[in-house]
Amino acid sequence: MIFLNAPIQQDQIIALLDDQTVNGIHYKLKSKNGMKLVFDTDAEDLAAAAANAKKAIKAEKWGSVLFFQAGVEK
Repeated sequence: MIFLNAPIQQDQIIALLDDQTVNGIHYKLKSKNGMKLVFDTDAEDLAAAAANAKKAIKAEKWGSVLFFQAGVEK
């Protein structure tokens, strides 16, 4: 699982990633708690999956100025 801590634009992040395949990695929203979004992924390399999600968000017009964290959920 990976996590994204984003205080704003959560709906856009969910729309972008939930039940979607981005660059060959599939994401499924598992939970949302405050500003923390947790996604299941089919990737074996979770750090790469987190980086891929971050890159996809930053590529969006609304995401290019968004401050958020992406990492591996333990």
